[in-house]
Amino acid sequence: MFSLVYVSFAAHDLNDEALKDILKVARETNQQMEITGMLLYRDGFFIQVLEGDEDKVKALFARIAADPRHRNVLTVHTGRVESRRFPDWTMGFNKLSDSDLDQIPGFTDFLSRPDDGARFTQNSDRVLALLDSFKNRSYY
Repeated sequence: MFSLVYVSFAAHDLNDEALKDILKVARETNQQMEITGMLLYRDGFFIQVLEGDEDKVKALFARIAADPRHRNVLTVHTGRVESRRFPDWTMGFNKLSDSDLDQIPGFTDFLSRPDDGARFTQNSDRVLALLDSFKNRSYY
């Protein structure tokens, strides 16, 4: 089992309908490719984990990185894992609010300046912990 976590910025503002459309396509694609994961979104900023067969995950990530809706795509973490973190979800989703982040000590500040990509690549454990904290609170 392989896991890849990345962060990126939306090239354009996304309203709720656009996010739902992205999720619909992602869930269909992920189901066909037997990929699971979680997507967090806040103010034009994405954090996503993809899990599955290494070749399939890497192929999907290459498509995401080339998608013009994303910019500044940065890989935060890659590696083999014993089991899936999100085994039941073709794509969990949460649109983060300030109140969501206030419930997780230390994370409001961590995401206050998401334009500094180095903070995410240097703190992959915090990114994974953030994704895990929303495991039971997926929306859409």
